[in-house]
Amino acid sequence: MPAPKGHPPYNTNGEGGKPKIHTKEFIEKLADDLEKWIKNGKFLWFERFAIQNDLNPDLMKEFAKKNERFNGVYEQAKAYQRVILYEGGLLKKFQYNMCQLILGNSYGIFDKKESDDEDKKFDEMAGKFFDLLKETREKDDKE
Repeated sequence: MPAPKGHPPYNTNGEGGKPKIHTKEFIEKLADDLEKWIKNGKFLWFERFAIQNDLNPDLMKEFAKKNERFNGVYEQAKAYQRVILYEGGLLKKFQYNMCQLILGNSYGIFDKKESDDEDKKFDEMAGKFFDLLKETREKDDKE
């Protein structure tokens, strides 16, 4: 309902309705805070960041759609999370099955059972590379 004649709008943005809690300034400050949190290095789940800041983790996706600065930091956080999961799985810091599950469900990265010709060629090359790497490690271990 609009304000009566001669009465100022009910909120300061003039759009009517409930005043916005998550302003552009709020979202950009949150982006700065998230960036600092990532650089802290003790980071795996950025949903924890949302909870620590009294936010619903799903709001982070909305903020990324609304604000270019936040979107950049949010994408950086997701990339950092993927790297930690890859490295953690490869270096046996985390259980491989859990890394595989999380990467598959969160990022659509699955272990392919069947692949087309290009993937087969890549798989063959990767297999040769890992065989060579294994031989090199065995050779280094003997020396």
